[in-house]
Amino acid sequence: MFVQSINQNMNSMKYLVLGILGMLCLTHIRCQKGPQYDLAIKQVQLFDSKNKKVIDNQTILINADTIAKIIDGNEAFTAVKIINGDHRLLVPGFVDTHVHLRQMLDVAPGYAIPVVDHTFRKKLAQTLLPYGVTTAIDMGQPESWIPETITWQKNTSPDFPNYYISGGAMISKLSWDKNPSIHHTVVNSPKEGIQKVQDYANQGISNLKLYWKLEIPEMKAIISEAKKHNFVISAHVDNNMVTIPEAIELGVLNFEHFFSTMPSILNINEHWRPMKTRFGLPDGNNIDDFSTSTLFFFKYIKENPELETKLFALFDLLAAEKATISTAIHNFGAAANKTDFFSSFSKFPLRDAVDLPDFSKEQLQELQEAYSIMMDYLKIAHDKGVELRIGTDTDQAGKAMISELVLLYEAGLDIEEILQIATLNGAKAMKIDHLYGSIAVGKQADVVLFDKNPFDDYKNFTSKKTVIKSGKVLSFKKSVVKKLVQFIKEDNLKKGLDWYVSNHGKNDYDTAQAYEFIEISYYALQKEQLQEAKTLFEFTQQQFPDCTYMYNEKALNKIGYEFLKAEKNASAIFVFQFNASLFPDSYNVYDSLGEAYLKNNDKEGALKNYKKPLELNPENTNAKEMLGTIGS
Repeated sequence: MFVQSINQNMNSMKYLVLGILGMLCLTHIRCQKGPQYDLAIKQVQLFDSKNKKVIDNQTILINADTIAKIIDGNEAFTAVKIINGDHRLLVPGFVDTHVHLRQMLDVAPGYAIPVVDHTFRKKLAQTLLPYGVTTAIDMGQPESWIPETITWQKNTSPDFPNYYISGGAMISKLSWDKNPSIHHTVVNSPKEGIQKVQDYANQGISNLKLYWKLEIPEMKAIISEAKKHNFVISAHVDNNMVTIPEAIELGVLNFEHFFSTMPSILNINEHWRPMKTRFGLPDGNNIDDFSTSTLFFFKYIKENPELETKLFALFDLLAAEKATISTAIHNFGAAANKTDFFSSFSKFPLRDAVDLPDFSKEQLQELQEAYSIMMDYLKIAHDKGVELRIGTDTDQAGKAMISELVLLYEAGLDIEEILQIATLNGAKAMKIDHLYGSIAVGKQADVVLFDKNPFDDYKNFTSKKTVIKSGKVLSFKKSVVKKLVQFIKEDNLKKGLDWYVSNHGKNDYDTAQAYEFIEISYYALQKEQLQEAKTLFEFTQQQFPDCTYMYNEKALNKIGYEFLKAEKNASAIFVFQFNASLFPDSYNVYDSLGEAYLKNNDKEGALKNYKKPLELNPENTNAKEMLGTIGS
């Protein structure tokens, strides 16, 4: 009986102790656990883009695609996934306010693929996200792309940048502009401009780009209508059609490219020849000549005090009106050999460095001085209160973003100023700062974690980064197409194609899209690897039999004429023959082929091919004239 009583008491004690321990456990869990988050970025140095300061030892808690809470780094939390920040710098995702998907996809000078589908969104992701650019504004694209790209704007995804389109860049119908660019939208009158704005608004477009070829009557009508629909209006005013002060008077406050300040304070036509003569610059008409001449204009302004006074007055006006202006400085730095890699406003002709064969050593040195003067003026504008924002305007936009951060520091700006320019300034100007541009509760979880701190060394802007997009920690596969290009450069295409078949989508390599093969096919063609290009086109057709946009008659013809211009007649004939085989019902391709044969002193080939256009189009006057000249 006594033993039984002891056992009962011991059992009661055991249950009591277990109960107390259970209650203590539950209490501890309640105190310690709290809500569970999807992702935590623990103990980071958080860059406050609004106040331009760094807050140490912060933890960012994320649910789904949104920043849910920011707490002290020593505070307890629970999360499904935790990134140990280790007191590294965390900044908002970068915002590029001037990109062109068209620029990234051009297959020949002035020619882009006529339509895009969902697979092309990969190009934006590849170009921007690895460098921390999570938001981009497209400042002009072919209108035929809008039905697809507007869906990207409306349906954001962790796997792709936030992407805002502005339709085609608006221009007036001008008698001298015979072949407007594919990414320009021509309006014939103020009334037509108003209708175009309404059409864009109905499609869900909220940004508008006004190009320098837009005359004041159309500009005025478009701006007035755009304001009714709350559009974000940006303008590239240049070449003395409309000046920045005139555009401000009309209601524009966002301007594209710092270099466009120059033509707002001088008449280019009047000063072009004196500037060229002063620096002994050769005449030229390619994009590198444009970049270098623009830089020398800033040196020209420096040497003319009355022009410099006008430039400073323009900076004061921009600051007083709280206007913004995008940068595009990488392209000029690259032209002056001030960057780690080369890219420009156009990738054609394909090149790895600026093409200035007629520049002397002294002129190349002066070019660097001219670049430094432009950057000095940019720093003065910034110090006067002009709000800068990053706008790269190059096919390598993400890489150029990082380059521009470096160039801004070398121009004298502080790291905190640069980070604000790359994040919040762009978001504010584009009226999306309620979502992006700063790290705050309720904002999109788009952030970049630096491995090395730019505050310690500005060159750490180029260091490795962890990119979180809409709450997802991104990983980047190696590009199978870049690997294939390497095989092409090594003249081993067959080995490359065999390697592709075995490796695409495997071993950390991505799966290629049709457009990527089309790009490298045109790349090989322009590099005069003609048979390799033909093989690539045929391989692409086998791999992607449903691809309908692979061959572009005008683009191929353009490449042929580039060879003809360079007196590479055999290569031109190859390209034109290839084009004729693809488009046998086009009289124009035979007309071009006839011209190439004639230039190659092959009258028989010229006669044969000039006759073909007349069979297809008896009204072809050029073919008739050429046959008469040759003597059929």
